[in-house]
Amino acid sequence: MRLNLSLPRQRLFALPLLATFFFLLSIQVYPLLACFWMAFWRKGQFVGLGNFHFLLQRSEFWESLQTTLIFGSLHVILTFTLGFLVALLLNHRRRSTSFYLVILFIPWILSQAVVGTIWRWLFVSDYGLFQEWFAPFLHRTLLADKVGALAIVSLASIWHSLALATILLLAALQTIPPELYENARLDGAKGSQIVWQITLPLLRPHLSVVLLLLSLRNMNAPGLILAITDGGPARATNTLSFYLYQLVWRFGDFDLGATLALLILLLNALLLAGFLQLEREKV
Repeated sequence: MRLNLSLPRQRLFALPLLATFFFLLSIQVYPLLACFWMAFWRKGQFVGLGNFHFLLQRSEFWESLQTTLIFGSLHVILTFTLGFLVALLLNHRRRSTSFYLVILFIPWILSQAVVGTIWRWLFVSDYGLFQEWFAPFLHRTLLADKVGALAIVSLASIWHSLALATILLLAALQTIPPELYENARLDGAKGSQIVWQITLPLLRPHLSVVLLLLSLRNMNAPGLILAITDGGPARATNTLSFYLYQLVWRFGDFDLGATLALLILLLNALLLAGFLQLEREKV
């Protein structure tokens, strides 16, 4: 007599999936619900929207928001532009593409703490290599200068994220049939005309994804700033994500930190909604 073991096997197969589901639920949904709960309480007392009102009245919040917008704009625009140019070059050099991608991915595999430490050492006033190069022209320590510190953090973030933009754009470029380029050249189109009239229009859906990923990653990553400038000098590099780190881990203000986390979540949601709206208008 043969036993029907199909149902127990199906249940046994579903157990790892259920365990994975509940694990993800515990590390994603529960912290979000806890964040919502803490945002409406202050030192054990229910304050409603009091935390939001208190945070929006602080000058540190608006300074961090301004720095986030400046830093994010520099990061996204320059990383996307350089990534697109590098992707165009690699797309035409298919034989050596693998070698250049390996070189390009070296910064990407490093953590933000390691990347930040490298760039900080390059601009240290006493022995920094780049600081010694620029010192005769600038006559000041760049890490101690507000504009210089923001520029260093921006360059480090671009160097770290360039591989992400390049690989995504290169993959998108390789979906374009080569026959389109050949026909355009036969019609007398030049390089810049091909890029503007063929490449970019065909890459529009992919461009939005790359821009969105770069924007979200930049807004929610305080590691580089922590390792390079620690938010200084004079809060010149203090972004919203780093301000959140300060509130929670340095000042121990979990209620206000949860409030700021919800505001950052709202900004992410607005950014995502904006990109989706742009895509709908294109369609």
